[in-house]
Amino acid sequence: MPKKIPEIETKLAHLGLSPKENFGIPNPPIYRTSTILSDTLAQHRGEITKKFSYGRVGTPTSHAFEQSIASLYGVESCISTPSGLSAISTAILSVAKTGDHMLFPDSLYGSARRFVVSMLPKMGVDIAFYPPRINGDISTFFKSNTSLLYLESPGSLTFEIQDVPAMTAAARSLSITTMIDNTWGTALHYPVFELGTDIVVEAATKYIGGHSDTNLGIAAANGTHGKELRRTAIALGICAGPEDLYLGLRGLRTMKLRLSQSAENGLAVARAAEGHDAVISVLHPGLPSNRDHTIFNRDFVGSCGLFGLVLKPEISQTSIDAAIEAMSVFYIGDSWGGYESLIKQAHITEKLRSLRPDLPEGHIIRIYTGLEHSDDQMADVITMLDGLR
Repeated sequence: MPKKIPEIETKLAHLGLSPKENFGIPNPPIYRTSTILSDTLAQHRGEITKKFSYGRVGTPTSHAFEQSIASLYGVESCISTPSGLSAISTAILSVAKTGDHMLFPDSLYGSARRFVVSMLPKMGVDIAFYPPRINGDISTFFKSNTSLLYLESPGSLTFEIQDVPAMTAAARSLSITTMIDNTWGTALHYPVFELGTDIVVEAATKYIGGHSDTNLGIAAANGTHGKELRRTAIALGICAGPEDLYLGLRGLRTMKLRLSQSAENGLAVARAAEGHDAVISVLHPGLPSNRDHTIFNRDFVGSCGLFGLVLKPEISQTSIDAAIEAMSVFYIGDSWGGYESLIKQAHITEKLRSLRPDLPEGHIIRIYTGLEHSDDQMADVITMLDGLR
């Protein structure tokens, strides 16, 4: 009888463990170090190999975490970084060179957009933003020097789903590297490498960490892309802190449970809000009414707890402020992926968009459903909506 391939829950419970190397202790220890000693000068010169040479370049803690993430994505290589944004910037720099042309969705995560706009032109890289739902027509944006097609699905704040297989196929036909921010879908719910992506980046701060107490990022790839990620991270001095890596490993153990519950809660709250008089549109691709639901159903295994609402434009800002500030389950705050529910208002400015978002006019509210009971979450959101005028 062939050996059974472990299910994802089993993998998450066992990835990165090496109890035989750690006196029977299941969890890898936290290695806080810069110096790693050599037995001989020949070893220090590199004539005799050793597994770890310097703390910034790698430790057993970083190795355990990175190998776990690489295994989840089914790829050869992963780097860990101090934040999701540093994973994005390092991954982009691993591809960029002077004279390149790079494409980014207009729905790009705001902090990543700031990096792209402020730093890449200084390096002689030409950047352009494309409509997030351009899908197979992305080839109309390609130039002879296009080196990177960056994707983010769903899009930040506005939650557009992209046809990743069509876009990566178009890029591959011209040997253009593709990269995707998979923080929303994660390795558990969005198999981006199977859909043709070359490089994945993710804010491990979110669902991997899971407790709003760490900043951590990952970038993963196969072959040359993976090697360039590692070379770039070393050249930039990019390394995640040992405590954050430990928390990332710890978070993996319960990630499936937390992600599933958060996603279930998100759909429940989205459905409850969908018919409310104050709401024009619910921006959740998991809803059958969503315009991107067909692509979502085809490509995603599941959703998560992050989505948006578009409220009627005639509702006053004063009313929105009062209604949200009176909420008892949802806190006002950035980030997401933790155990607590969050809410914020999104203001789409010229700094965040070059093109007008493909949305009805109105106030955009971003909602993240954590691990509280969905009845309490729904009651809090409906009370907030009832209070709008």
